[in-house]
Amino acid sequence: MRLSLSGLSTFLLAVMLAVLVWFVAVSEANPFEARTLSAPVAVTLTNLPADLILVGTEPANPATTVTVRAPRTVWDELNAAQVQVTADLTGVDAATYEVKLQWRILDEPAARVVKMEPDAIVVVLERRTERDKPIRLDRGGEPAPGYESGEASLSTGTAQVAGPASIVDRVSELVATVSLVNLKSSLDQTVVLVPVDSAGAPVAGLTVTPATVRVRIPVTQKVGSRDVVVRAVIQGQIAAGYQFTNITVAPPIITVSSADPARVTELPGFVETAPLDITGATDDVTQRLALILPEGVTPVGGDPTVVVQVSIAAIEGSTQVERRLEPLNLGVGLVARVSPESVDVLLSGPLPVLNQLEEGDVRVLLDLDGLAPGTYQITPTVVLLPSQLTLLTVQPSPVEVIVERGQPATSTPSPTITLTPSRTPRPTFTATLVPPTPSPAAPSATPPPPDGAPPATDTPPP
Repeated sequence: MRLSLSGLSTFLLAVMLAVLVWFVAVSEANPFEARTLSAPVAVTLTNLPADLILVGTEPANPATTVTVRAPRTVWDELNAAQVQVTADLTGVDAATYEVKLQWRILDEPAARVVKMEPDAIVVVLERRTERDKPIRLDRGGEPAPGYESGEASLSTGTAQVAGPASIVDRVSELVATVSLVNLKSSLDQTVVLVPVDSAGAPVAGLTVTPATVRVRIPVTQKVGSRDVVVRAVIQGQIAAGYQFTNITVAPPIITVSSADPARVTELPGFVETAPLDITGATDDVTQRLALILPEGVTPVGGDPTVVVQVSIAAIEGSTQVERRLEPLNLGVGLVARVSPESVDVLLSGPLPVLNQLEEGDVRVLLDLDGLAPGTYQITPTVVLLPSQLTLLTVQPSPVEVIVERGQPATSTPSPTITLTPSRTPRPTFTATLVPPTPSPAAPSATPPPPDGAPPATDTPPP
Protein backbone atom coordinates (compact mmCIF):
# COMPACT_ATOMS: atom_id res chain seq x y z
CA MET A 1 0.00 0.00 0.00
CA ARG A 2 2.81 2.32 0.84
CA LEU A 3 4.44 1.56 -2.45
CA SER A 4 1.22 2.35 -4.27
CA LEU A 5 0.81 5.71 -2.57
CA SER A 6 4.42 6.54 -3.22
CA GLY A 7 4.05 5.68 -6.89
CA LEU A 8 0.88 7.77 -7.21
CA SER A 9 2.56 10.78 -5.67
CA THR A 10 5.46 10.43 -8.04
CA PHE A 11 3.07 10.19 -10.98
CA LEU A 12 1.13 13.31 -9.97
CA LEU A 13 4.35 15.26 -9.46
CA ALA A 14 5.49 14.24 -12.91
CA VAL A 15 2.21 15.39 -14.46
CA MET A 16 2.43 18.76 -12.69
CA LEU A 17 5.98 19.21 -13.85
CA ALA A 18 4.97 18.33 -17.42
CA VAL A 19 2.09 20.87 -17.35
CA LEU A 20 4.39 23.49 -15.96
CA VAL A 21 6.97 22.83 -18.64
CA TRP A 22 4.22 22.95 -21.31
CA PHE A 23 2.83 26.26 -19.92
CA VAL A 24 6.31 27.83 -19.84
CA ALA A 25 6.94 26.69 -23.40
CA VAL A 26 3.61 28.05 -24.64
CA SER A 27 4.09 31.31 -22.75
CA GLU A 28 7.47 31.83 -24.34
CA ALA A 29 6.02 31.17 -27.83
CA ASN A 30 2.80 33.21 -27.28
CA PRO A 31 3.46 35.59 -24.38
CA PHE A 32 0.72 37.61 -22.64
CA GLU A 33 0.68 41.34 -23.35
CA ALA A 34 -1.18 44.14 -21.58
CA ARG A 35 -2.42 46.94 -23.87
CA THR A 36 -4.65 49.99 -23.33
CA LEU A 37 -7.47 50.37 -25.84
CA SER A 38 -7.05 53.43 -28.04
CA ALA A 39 -10.54 54.84 -27.30
CA PRO A 40 -12.50 54.94 -24.02
CA VAL A 41 -15.29 52.39 -23.65
CA ALA A 42 -18.80 53.80 -22.97
CA VAL A 43 -20.45 52.67 -19.73
CA THR A 44 -23.93 51.12 -20.03
CA LEU A 45 -26.34 51.47 -17.08
CA THR A 46 -28.33 48.30 -16.43
CA ASN A 47 -31.24 47.19 -14.25
CA LEU A 48 -32.58 50.69 -13.44
CA PRO A 49 -35.83 50.27 -11.42
CA ALA A 50 -38.95 51.35 -13.31
CA ASP A 51 -40.04 53.85 -10.66
CA LEU A 52 -36.68 55.69 -10.71
CA ILE A 53 -35.26 58.21 -13.15
CA LEU A 54 -31.60 58.87 -13.79
CA VAL A 55 -31.09 62.58 -13.13
CA GLY A 56 -27.35 62.76 -13.76
CA THR A 57 -24.00 61.00 -13.76
CA GLU A 58 -20.41 61.91 -13.00
CA PRO A 59 -18.77 62.05 -15.47
CA ALA A 60 -21.68 63.41 -17.55
CA ASN A 61 -21.11 60.93 -20.40
CA PRO A 62 -19.74 57.94 -18.50
CA ALA A 63 -16.82 56.16 -20.17
CA THR A 64 -13.67 54.49 -18.95
CA THR A 65 -10.16 53.82 -20.30
CA VAL A 66 -9.62 50.04 -20.36
CA THR A 67 -6.37 48.03 -20.20
CA VAL A 68 -6.64 44.40 -21.40
CA ARG A 69 -4.18 41.53 -20.87
CA ALA A 70 -4.25 38.78 -23.51
CA PRO A 71 -1.94 36.46 -25.48
CA ARG A 72 -0.19 38.06 -28.38
CA THR A 73 -2.15 35.99 -30.93
CA VAL A 74 -5.46 37.16 -29.39
CA TRP A 75 -4.57 40.82 -30.01
CA ASP A 76 -4.47 40.12 -33.74
CA GLU A 77 -8.27 39.60 -33.71
CA LEU A 78 -9.48 41.45 -30.59
CA ASN A 79 -11.48 44.63 -31.24
CA ALA A 80 -12.90 47.28 -28.94
CA ALA A 81 -16.51 46.24 -29.64
CA GLN A 82 -15.89 42.97 -27.76
CA VAL A 83 -15.15 44.86 -24.54
CA GLN A 84 -18.29 45.77 -22.58
CA VAL A 85 -18.41 47.87 -19.40
CA THR A 86 -21.59 48.18 -17.32
CA ALA A 87 -22.84 49.81 -14.11
CA ASP A 88 -25.41 47.56 -12.40
CA LEU A 89 -28.19 49.51 -10.61
CA THR A 90 -30.00 46.49 -9.18
CA GLY A 91 -31.64 47.26 -5.81
CA VAL A 92 -30.90 51.01 -5.71
CA ASP A 93 -33.33 53.66 -4.48
CA ALA A 94 -33.78 57.42 -5.00
CA ALA A 95 -30.36 58.67 -3.90
CA THR A 96 -26.80 59.33 -5.06
CA TYR A 97 -24.55 56.29 -5.51
CA GLU A 98 -21.00 55.41 -6.47
CA VAL A 99 -21.34 52.30 -8.62
CA LYS A 100 -18.39 50.00 -9.37
CA LEU A 101 -17.92 49.19 -13.05
CA GLN A 102 -18.05 45.63 -14.34
CA TRP A 103 -16.41 44.30 -17.48
CA ARG A 104 -16.93 41.51 -19.97
CA ILE A 105 -14.98 40.43 -23.08
CA LEU A 106 -16.99 38.57 -25.67
CA ASP A 107 -15.64 35.43 -27.40
CA GLU A 108 -12.12 35.71 -25.96
CA PRO A 109 -11.83 33.69 -22.72
CA ALA A 110 -8.06 34.14 -22.60
CA ALA A 111 -8.37 37.95 -22.41
CA ARG A 112 -9.17 39.88 -19.22
CA VAL A 113 -9.41 43.49 -18.14
CA VAL A 114 -6.67 44.34 -15.68
CA LYS A 115 -7.37 48.07 -15.24
CA MET A 116 -10.18 50.64 -15.73
CA GLU A 117 -9.82 54.39 -15.21
CA PRO A 118 -12.16 55.33 -13.66
CA ASP A 119 -13.35 52.06 -12.19
CA ALA A 120 -16.58 53.59 -10.76
CA ILE A 121 -19.11 56.32 -11.64
CA VAL A 122 -21.50 58.45 -9.60
CA VAL A 123 -25.23 58.27 -10.43
CA VAL A 124 -28.02 60.51 -9.14
CA LEU A 125 -31.45 58.86 -9.06
CA GLU A 126 -34.86 60.35 -8.29
CA ARG A 127 -38.27 58.84 -8.01
CA ARG A 128 -40.56 59.32 -11.04
CA THR A 129 -43.42 61.77 -10.35
CA GLU A 130 -46.58 62.55 -12.33
CA ARG A 131 -48.76 65.65 -11.83
CA ASP A 132 -51.51 67.48 -13.71
CA LYS A 133 -50.73 71.08 -14.67
CA PRO A 134 -53.06 73.80 -16.05
CA ILE A 135 -52.77 74.98 -19.68
CA ARG A 136 -52.48 78.70 -20.45
CA LEU A 137 -53.11 80.08 -23.97
CA ASP A 138 -50.65 82.76 -25.11
CA ARG A 139 -52.22 84.80 -27.94
CA GLY A 140 -49.71 86.82 -29.95
CA GLY A 141 -50.51 89.73 -32.27
CA GLU A 142 -53.80 91.06 -33.61
CA PRO A 143 -56.00 90.08 -36.56
CA ALA A 144 -55.90 92.06 -39.81
CA PRO A 145 -57.23 95.64 -39.73
CA GLY A 146 -61.02 95.58 -39.65
CA TYR A 147 -61.13 92.15 -37.96
CA GLU A 148 -61.46 91.06 -34.33
CA SER A 149 -60.97 87.81 -32.44
CA GLY A 150 -63.39 86.10 -30.09
CA GLU A 151 -63.10 83.82 -27.10
CA ALA A 152 -60.72 80.86 -27.49
CA SER A 153 -61.55 77.23 -26.78
CA LEU A 154 -59.08 74.42 -25.93
CA SER A 155 -59.54 70.69 -26.39
CA THR A 156 -58.34 70.20 -22.78
CA GLY A 157 -57.59 72.47 -19.84
CA THR A 158 -54.87 70.36 -18.17
CA ALA A 159 -52.13 67.90 -19.11
CA GLN A 160 -49.96 65.47 -17.17
CA VAL A 161 -46.30 66.23 -16.53
CA ALA A 162 -44.01 63.30 -15.66
CA GLY A 163 -40.35 63.19 -14.67
CA PRO A 164 -37.97 63.54 -11.72
CA ALA A 165 -39.73 65.00 -8.69
CA SER A 166 -37.33 67.94 -8.39
CA ILE A 167 -38.00 68.97 -12.00
CA VAL A 168 -41.77 68.37 -11.88
CA ASP A 169 -41.98 70.60 -8.80
CA ARG A 170 -40.52 73.51 -10.82
CA VAL A 171 -43.35 73.46 -13.37
CA SER A 172 -45.97 76.15 -12.83
CA GLU A 173 -48.10 75.63 -15.97
CA LEU A 174 -48.14 74.50 -19.58
CA VAL A 175 -48.18 77.16 -22.32
CA ALA A 176 -49.77 76.90 -25.78
CA THR A 177 -48.67 79.80 -28.03
CA VAL A 178 -50.62 80.92 -31.12
CA SER A 179 -50.25 83.91 -33.46
CA LEU A 180 -53.20 85.99 -34.66
CA VAL A 181 -51.11 88.42 -36.72
CA ASN A 182 -53.11 89.65 -39.77
CA LEU A 183 -55.62 86.80 -39.59
CA LYS A 184 -58.84 87.24 -41.57
CA SER A 185 -60.32 83.83 -40.76
CA SER A 186 -60.86 81.78 -37.63
CA LEU A 187 -57.89 79.92 -36.15
CA ASP A 188 -58.05 76.13 -35.74
CA GLN A 189 -54.62 74.82 -34.84
CA THR A 190 -52.85 72.01 -32.95
CA VAL A 191 -50.24 73.51 -30.62
CA VAL A 192 -47.34 71.90 -28.70
CA LEU A 193 -47.51 72.32 -24.90
CA VAL A 194 -44.39 73.73 -23.24
CA PRO A 195 -43.79 73.35 -19.46
CA VAL A 196 -42.66 76.62 -17.85
CA ASP A 197 -41.70 77.71 -14.34
CA SER A 198 -43.12 80.62 -12.36
CA ALA A 199 -40.89 83.06 -14.30
CA GLY A 200 -42.10 81.77 -17.67
CA ALA A 201 -38.84 79.97 -18.52
CA PRO A 202 -39.16 76.56 -20.25
CA VAL A 203 -38.45 73.47 -18.13
CA ALA A 204 -36.71 70.59 -19.95
CA GLY A 205 -36.39 66.90 -19.11
CA LEU A 206 -40.11 66.14 -18.72
CA THR A 207 -42.77 64.14 -20.53
CA VAL A 208 -46.10 65.87 -21.25
CA THR A 209 -49.27 63.84 -21.91
CA PRO A 210 -50.98 64.82 -24.16
CA ALA A 211 -48.11 66.65 -25.83
CA THR A 212 -50.40 68.95 -27.86
CA VAL A 213 -53.72 70.79 -27.51
CA ARG A 214 -56.18 71.91 -30.19
CA VAL A 215 -56.93 75.65 -30.13
CA ARG A 216 -59.92 77.32 -31.80
CA ILE A 217 -60.32 81.12 -31.94
CA PRO A 218 -63.08 82.78 -34.01
CA VAL A 219 -61.96 85.73 -36.14
CA THR A 220 -64.69 87.92 -37.66
CA GLN A 221 -64.94 91.21 -39.52
CA LYS A 222 -65.91 94.24 -37.51
CA VAL A 223 -69.29 95.86 -38.10
CA GLY A 224 -68.96 98.60 -40.73
CA SER A 225 -65.92 96.96 -42.39
CA ARG A 226 -65.68 95.03 -45.63
CA ASP A 227 -63.08 93.53 -47.94
CA VAL A 228 -63.29 94.76 -51.54
CA VAL A 229 -61.28 93.94 -54.65
CA VAL A 230 -59.17 96.68 -56.27
CA ARG A 231 -59.74 97.12 -60.01
CA ALA A 232 -57.02 98.96 -61.94
CA VAL A 233 -58.29 101.42 -64.57
CA ILE A 234 -56.00 101.38 -67.64
CA GLN A 235 -56.24 103.93 -70.45
CA GLY A 236 -54.51 104.25 -73.83
CA GLN A 237 -52.87 101.84 -76.22
CA ILE A 238 -49.36 100.43 -75.99
CA ALA A 239 -46.99 100.72 -78.95
CA ALA A 240 -47.56 98.58 -82.03
CA GLY A 241 -45.79 95.23 -81.88
CA TYR A 242 -46.15 94.95 -78.07
CA GLN A 243 -48.61 93.13 -75.84
CA PHE A 244 -49.81 92.98 -72.22
CA THR A 245 -48.37 90.07 -70.26
CA ASN A 246 -49.79 90.87 -66.81
CA ILE A 247 -51.51 93.50 -64.69
CA THR A 248 -51.00 93.36 -60.92
CA VAL A 249 -52.35 95.42 -58.06
CA ALA A 250 -50.71 95.52 -54.63
CA PRO A 251 -52.59 94.96 -52.44
CA PRO A 252 -55.24 93.27 -54.60
CA ILE A 253 -57.82 93.39 -51.77
CA ILE A 254 -58.32 96.18 -49.25
CA THR A 255 -60.49 96.54 -46.19
CA VAL A 256 -62.71 99.62 -46.10
CA SER A 257 -64.85 100.93 -43.28
CA SER A 258 -67.39 103.63 -42.60
CA ALA A 259 -69.17 105.07 -39.61
CA ASP A 260 -72.34 104.33 -41.57
CA PRO A 261 -72.37 100.54 -42.21
CA ALA A 262 -74.91 101.05 -45.00
CA ARG A 263 -72.32 102.85 -47.14
CA VAL A 264 -70.03 99.82 -46.98
CA THR A 265 -72.88 97.42 -47.69
CA GLU A 266 -73.83 99.41 -50.83
CA LEU A 267 -70.39 98.97 -52.40
CA PRO A 268 -70.42 96.66 -55.47
CA GLY A 269 -67.60 94.45 -54.14
CA PHE A 270 -64.78 96.37 -55.81
CA VAL A 271 -63.26 99.84 -55.95
CA GLU A 272 -61.39 101.39 -58.84
CA THR A 273 -58.11 103.27 -59.09
CA ALA A 274 -57.39 106.58 -60.76
CA PRO A 275 -56.66 106.03 -64.50
CA LEU A 276 -53.19 104.86 -65.58
CA ASP A 277 -52.21 106.09 -69.05
CA ILE A 278 -50.02 103.62 -70.98
CA THR A 279 -50.17 105.26 -74.41
CA GLY A 280 -47.16 104.27 -76.53
CA ALA A 281 -45.55 102.20 -73.74
CA THR A 282 -42.91 99.66 -74.79
CA ASP A 283 -41.84 98.50 -71.33
CA ASP A 284 -43.35 97.76 -67.90
CA VAL A 285 -45.23 100.63 -66.25
CA THR A 286 -45.41 100.81 -62.45
CA GLN A 287 -47.21 103.61 -60.63
CA ARG A 288 -48.87 104.28 -57.27
CA LEU A 289 -52.49 105.28 -57.88
CA ALA A 290 -55.19 106.75 -55.67
CA LEU A 291 -58.32 104.76 -54.86
CA ILE A 292 -61.68 106.17 -55.92
CA LEU A 293 -63.85 105.72 -52.80
CA PRO A 294 -67.38 106.93 -52.04
CA GLU A 295 -67.74 109.76 -49.58
CA GLY A 296 -67.54 108.57 -45.98
CA VAL A 297 -65.73 105.31 -46.88
CA THR A 298 -62.05 105.04 -45.97
CA PRO A 299 -59.46 102.26 -46.22
CA VAL A 300 -58.60 100.61 -42.91
CA GLY A 301 -54.98 101.47 -42.16
CA GLY A 302 -55.21 104.92 -43.71
CA ASP A 303 -53.34 104.42 -47.02
CA PRO A 304 -55.69 105.45 -49.88
CA THR A 305 -53.34 104.25 -52.65
CA VAL A 306 -52.24 101.01 -54.28
CA VAL A 307 -49.35 100.09 -56.59
CA VAL A 308 -50.37 99.07 -60.12
CA GLN A 309 -47.92 97.35 -62.46
CA VAL A 310 -48.65 96.76 -66.14
CA SER A 311 -46.25 94.24 -67.67
CA ILE A 312 -45.54 94.83 -71.37
CA ALA A 313 -43.44 92.73 -73.72
CA ALA A 314 -42.74 92.73 -77.43
CA ILE A 315 -44.73 90.28 -79.53
CA GLU A 316 -42.43 87.48 -80.60
CA GLY A 317 -42.15 86.38 -84.21
CA SER A 318 -39.74 84.80 -86.69
CA THR A 319 -38.33 85.60 -90.09
CA GLN A 320 -35.97 84.10 -92.67
CA VAL A 321 -33.31 86.17 -94.41
CA GLU A 322 -30.78 85.27 -97.10
CA ARG A 323 -27.18 86.34 -96.57
CA ARG A 324 -24.00 85.92 -98.60
CA LEU A 325 -21.21 84.01 -96.93
CA GLU A 326 -18.21 86.15 -96.00
CA PRO A 327 -14.85 84.28 -96.00
CA LEU A 328 -12.42 85.74 -93.45
CA ASN A 329 -8.79 85.31 -92.44
CA LEU A 330 -7.72 83.56 -95.67
CA GLY A 331 -3.98 83.16 -96.01
CA VAL A 332 -1.91 85.29 -98.43
CA GLY A 333 -1.75 83.87 -101.94
CA LEU A 334 -4.88 81.81 -101.49
CA VAL A 335 -8.40 82.11 -102.88
CA ALA A 336 -11.60 80.43 -101.70
CA ARG A 337 -14.63 79.18 -103.59
CA VAL A 338 -17.75 78.72 -101.45
CA SER A 339 -20.69 76.54 -102.43
CA PRO A 340 -23.37 77.75 -102.05
CA GLU A 341 -22.48 81.40 -101.95
CA SER A 342 -25.41 82.32 -99.68
CA VAL A 343 -27.45 80.64 -96.94
CA ASP A 344 -30.88 81.09 -95.36
CA VAL A 345 -30.87 82.29 -91.74
CA LEU A 346 -33.98 81.69 -89.59
CA LEU A 347 -34.33 84.13 -86.69
CA SER A 348 -36.80 84.73 -83.88
CA GLY A 349 -37.33 87.74 -81.66
CA PRO A 350 -39.54 90.74 -80.97
CA LEU A 351 -41.56 91.82 -84.00
CA PRO A 352 -40.47 95.49 -83.76
CA VAL A 353 -36.83 94.39 -84.00
CA LEU A 354 -37.51 91.94 -86.83
CA ASN A 355 -39.44 94.59 -88.78
CA GLN A 356 -36.51 97.03 -88.57
CA LEU A 357 -33.83 94.50 -89.48
CA GLU A 358 -31.14 95.85 -91.83
CA GLU A 359 -28.64 94.08 -94.09
CA GLY A 360 -25.68 94.61 -91.76
CA ASP A 361 -27.56 93.42 -88.66
CA VAL A 362 -27.14 89.78 -89.73
CA ARG A 363 -23.80 88.55 -91.11
CA VAL A 364 -22.75 85.00 -91.90
CA LEU A 365 -18.98 84.47 -91.64
CA LEU A 366 -16.60 81.65 -92.58
CA ASP A 367 -13.39 81.62 -90.59
CA LEU A 368 -10.66 80.20 -92.86
CA ASP A 369 -7.71 80.97 -90.61
CA GLY A 370 -4.83 78.51 -91.05
CA LEU A 371 -6.40 76.50 -93.87
CA ALA A 372 -4.09 75.12 -96.55
CA PRO A 373 -5.25 74.38 -100.11
CA GLY A 374 -7.92 71.70 -100.06
CA THR A 375 -11.65 71.05 -99.75
CA TYR A 376 -13.35 71.64 -96.41
CA GLN A 377 -16.79 71.50 -94.81
CA ILE A 378 -17.07 74.66 -92.70
CA THR A 379 -19.91 75.56 -90.30
CA PRO A 380 -20.79 79.25 -90.72
CA THR A 381 -20.78 81.67 -87.80
CA VAL A 382 -23.79 84.00 -87.60
CA VAL A 383 -23.27 87.43 -86.04
CA LEU A 384 -26.46 89.13 -84.82
CA LEU A 385 -26.15 92.78 -83.85
CA PRO A 386 -29.59 93.17 -82.21
CA SER A 387 -29.17 91.38 -78.88
CA GLN A 388 -32.89 90.57 -78.68
CA LEU A 389 -32.69 88.19 -81.65
CA THR A 390 -32.22 84.43 -81.39
CA LEU A 391 -30.68 82.28 -84.11
CA LEU A 392 -32.86 79.26 -84.88
CA THR A 393 -31.08 77.59 -87.78
CA VAL A 394 -28.84 78.10 -90.83
CA GLN A 395 -29.53 76.24 -94.07
CA PRO A 396 -27.45 74.68 -95.46
CA SER A 397 -24.82 74.08 -92.80
CA PRO A 398 -21.99 73.22 -93.10
CA VAL A 399 -20.99 74.52 -96.52
CA GLU A 400 -18.24 73.43 -98.88
CA VAL A 401 -15.15 75.64 -99.16
CA ILE A 402 -12.39 74.97 -101.71
CA VAL A 403 -9.13 76.73 -100.90
CA GLU A 404 -6.70 77.13 -103.84
CA ARG A 405 -3.54 78.97 -104.61
CA GLY A 406 -4.09 82.11 -106.63
CA GLN A 407 -4.72 85.79 -106.40
CA PRO A 408 -8.08 87.20 -105.39
CA ALA A 409 -10.04 89.28 -107.88
CA THR A 410 -8.77 92.44 -106.19
CA SER A 411 -5.27 93.20 -105.07
CA THR A 412 -6.45 93.82 -101.51
CA PRO A 413 -5.53 90.84 -99.29
CA SER A 414 -8.23 89.04 -97.29
CA PRO A 415 -8.69 90.91 -94.01
CA THR A 416 -8.01 89.31 -90.64
CA ILE A 417 -11.11 89.71 -88.50
CA THR A 418 -11.90 88.62 -84.95
CA LEU A 419 -15.45 87.27 -84.75
CA THR A 420 -16.82 89.61 -82.12
CA PRO A 421 -20.49 90.56 -82.53
CA SER A 422 -20.44 94.31 -82.12
CA ARG A 423 -22.17 97.01 -84.13
CA THR A 424 -19.83 99.30 -86.12
CA PRO A 425 -20.81 102.58 -87.80
CA ARG A 426 -21.79 102.15 -91.42
CA PRO A 427 -19.50 104.00 -93.90
CA THR A 428 -20.68 107.22 -95.51
CA PHE A 429 -20.26 107.51 -99.29
CA THR A 430 -20.07 110.73 -101.34
CA ALA A 431 -21.37 110.41 -104.94
CA THR A 432 -20.56 112.81 -107.82
CA LEU A 433 -22.98 112.90 -110.72
CA VAL A 434 -21.11 112.57 -114.05
CA PRO A 435 -23.28 113.04 -117.21
CA PRO A 436 -23.04 110.23 -119.79
CA THR A 437 -21.01 110.90 -122.98
CA PRO A 438 -23.05 110.04 -126.11
CA SER A 439 -21.43 107.88 -128.79
CA PRO A 440 -20.64 109.84 -132.06
CA ALA A 441 -22.29 107.19 -134.23
CA ALA A 442 -25.48 107.00 -132.27
CA PRO A 443 -28.28 109.29 -133.30
CA SER A 444 -29.56 111.68 -130.71
CA ALA A 445 -32.54 110.33 -128.86
CA THR A 446 -33.51 113.84 -127.87
CA PRO A 447 -36.61 114.97 -129.78
CA PRO A 448 -36.40 118.27 -131.61
CA PRO A 449 -37.39 121.25 -129.53
CA PRO A 450 -40.74 122.77 -130.14
CA ASP A 451 -40.95 125.86 -132.24
CA GLY A 452 -39.38 128.83 -130.55
CA ALA A 453 -37.55 126.75 -127.88
CA PRO A 454 -33.72 126.97 -127.54
CA PRO A 455 -31.71 124.05 -128.96
CA ALA A 456 -30.65 121.21 -126.56
CA THR A 457 -27.01 121.02 -125.44
CA ASP A 458 -24.82 118.41 -123.78
CA THR A 459 -23.97 120.70 -120.92
CA PRO A 460 -25.60 119.49 -117.70
CA PRO A 461 -27.63 121.97 -115.76
CA PRO A 462 -25.72 123.73 -113.03
